[in-house]
Amino acid sequence: MKICVFLGPTMPVEDARAILPGAVFLPPAAQADIISAMTIHRPDVIALIDGVFGQSLSVWHKEILYALHKGVAVYGASSMGALRAAECHPFGMVPVGEVARGYVDGRLTGDDEVALAHAGPEDGWFPLSEPLVNLRASMAAALAAGAVDRSLHDRVIAAAKGLYFTERIRDRIFAEAGLSREETVRLERFLETGAIDQKRRDAEILLGHLASLITPPRPAPFDFNASHYFDVLYERDRRVCHGGNTVPLSEIASHAALHRPDFAEINNAALGRLLIRQFAEVMGVTVDEAAVRTETQRFCAMRGLDGAEALAGWCRRNDLTDAEFSELMTELAIERAMRLWLIPRRFLARTTKPVLNELRLRGLYESTAEEAALVDRVMELHFGDASRQPKETVEQLLAEHVAGTACRVDAPADVWSYEYGFKDLLDLRIDLMRAKQVRDLFRQLAVEAEAALAQAVPQEPKPEQPVPEEEMQT
Repeated sequence: MKICVFLGPTMPVEDARAILPGAVFLPPAAQADIISAMTIHRPDVIALIDGVFGQSLSVWHKEILYALHKGVAVYGASSMGALRAAECHPFGMVPVGEVARGYVDGRLTGDDEVALAHAGPEDGWFPLSEPLVNLRASMAAALAAGAVDRSLHDRVIAAAKGLYFTERIRDRIFAEAGLSREETVRLERFLETGAIDQKRRDAEILLGHLASLITPPRPAPFDFNASHYFDVLYERDRRVCHGGNTVPLSEIASHAALHRPDFAEINNAALGRLLIRQFAEVMGVTVDEAAVRTETQRFCAMRGLDGAEALAGWCRRNDLTDAEFSELMTELAIERAMRLWLIPRRFLARTTKPVLNELRLRGLYESTAEEAALVDRVMELHFGDASRQPKETVEQLLAEHVAGTACRVDAPADVWSYEYGFKDLLDLRIDLMRAKQVRDLFRQLAVEAEAALAQAVPQEPKPEQPVPEEEMQT
């Protein structure tokens, strides 16, 4: 069971790790951090304790709902976790501790109840102000112990509530409350030993509960409605880990745009696929599960992915979940279905002209044309107008061709030949035989040239070996 804990100023990570060893401890959560953790760490449980706001966008409710929808148990306590747990518990997020219960019950309402100023990660998120929930708990304890009366208790709470959260420092609070020197000394003496860190208490309860879990609870299923803004968060702002560093997905695309010489082709192909899918929706073109399975098999064949483990590894390296990979295969299957719809509508012209135009646009036309012209000339000079009738089947010829060239085939011969512009299997067989004859001829000529070169170069005589002294004496 993998547990991710978002923790900051509520308690030191070292103390938290002593309660819950083996968990992945992450900094206070900002927007996109929960969905990023799901991609990078693939947790079974997420514990949200601390989160950022103000200087960064806060963790969004929608990403918590997404985690719950995907079956990840999500707990909240103490600080940002308590706020989000109160808001998301109807969907299965589990509130833990007194602060979270206060928000659920409505006794606590303002976000500022748990807010505080704190240092950065280099200083261990050290707290620099007093959270109001901690002050409330401490003042309630002081009232119960007789260290303060109700009037003094209410004055201190009211003064703290009237200050901006970053200014809630004890000296400032006591001054704003108008405490006398005697009242200040009496209250400070109690707080030296009787102050209550309610946020830490709740965090310790949550961590202890998680440490006792054998299996995480499964959130009840519900309909998750992703919005355009969630899609933006997921597709652009989600971070992934590569080379020991994390990076937002949008920066990977931007880096490709700025550094890859073939990005124009990549971008055009990506947008073209989107256009095809939109066109397919308009035309009502769909694919079934069998077509998606076939597309998956062809995809794996082209990339040498043998077996489920190899495919799972490819998905991990490419930051795709099983559902996202299935969606990609569906997209490719729809694209193929649209091509199969188009090809017969060109009748005998087939795909020749668009393929040649694509070669021209990619700067490959001239070299490809020269190679094809050379093959045609060799056939004319050495084999006449017609190539010999092949004894091999088209499947045998195709397998030999793939083994001896850079050509890659990802489907049965009849399917592959139809999609790649051949009139029929006989047409493919003739062209494969022509390619084989030229390839065999070049191989034979290379062997003969090497033999002729070896005969033309005189062999240097081997140097005479000195006679050992023992043999000379003998």
